[in-house]
Amino acid sequence: MTRAHDEEGVGLVALPWGVLAYLTFLMLAVQVAVHFYSTSIVTAVGYDATRRAALAGADPASIVDAERWLRSNIGPGLDIVTLRWSTTSQIVALDLVAKPPNVLIDASALIGLRSIERRFEMRRELARFEGSP
Repeated sequence: MTRAHDEEGVGLVALPWGVLAYLTFLMLAVQVAVHFYSTSIVTAVGYDATRRAALAGADPASIVDAERWLRSNIGPGLDIVTLRWSTTSQIVALDLVAKPPNVLIDASALIGLRSIERRFEMRRELARFEGSP
């Protein structure tokens, strides 16, 4: 296969730009996957912590225990920015804002993945055992 003289060196220019574009999209995909995983962890742990507090009666001691459990199970990669509990006679609520980890650079501001904000609400219920009124 013969090449014309005006095509010499074309691969030397296109190849680095192609590799750079590929790595940029790969880094973006990894950052989005890490954000989805972090969102899943925050949702699961927040729901379980709220359920623990609601089933224990939502008194201050049970909320402290549920918060301790939440902080120990959320993992080291997630930073909890805001953690606010509120209780009424019927509802236990948790407002949770966490910052997901960044893979290489802080691209979260560019693509809207800056924070994870969730609100969990659970009805307070007392456990009833057979034979109790």
